[in-house]
Amino acid sequence: MIISICGIEGSFAEMAAQKAFSEDIKIVYCTSFEDALNSVKEKRSDCAAVPVKTSNSGDVTEVMKLLKSGDWNVKSTYKLHTHHCLLALKGEQIKTVNTVCSHPKALQECSMFLRNMNVSLEEYFNTAAGARYIAENKQKHTAAIASKRAAQLYGLEILAENIENDNDYTIFYIVGY
Repeated sequence: MIISICGIEGSFAEMAAQKAFSEDIKIVYCTSFEDALNSVKEKRSDCAAVPVKTSNSGDVTEVMKLLKSGDWNVKSTYKLHTHHCLLALKGEQIKTVNTVCSHPKALQECSMFLRNMNVSLEEYFNTAAGARYIAENKQKHTAAIASKRAAQLYGLEILAENIENDNDYTIFYIVGY
């Protein structure tokens, strides 16, 4: 089965797609929710795994609008518990970080942790994209909010784990057309 997602390797969308299916799947990585859904429409993938709601920051309005504008079939739902980590280059320390990057929803979902840091925030289209950027550019004094898998994939150090507000989860729809 071929599943499209908005995200890259190490993203929570990738994790949801892998956990939602017991069979082997191939993932089509897309740079927007619209691209992920178009992949299904154009028969480049069998279905898409898209986030529709998070426990801490509510509906993913962009996805809901896209789903309402088409003849989408929700095949199933998947609830992914999202445990955010603060990731940086090896040797970096929390006290030396002056910028934190991630997806806007993840920044919102970790707002209580971030409140204690004196940092600027940068938004990326995906949590793992910020982690990859730090690794590829050897970006010092910058941390990403992403998954443990992103830390492993991009060779980053975990400075803090489970930094999400309360019990954080995301509801994904598995949709076909």
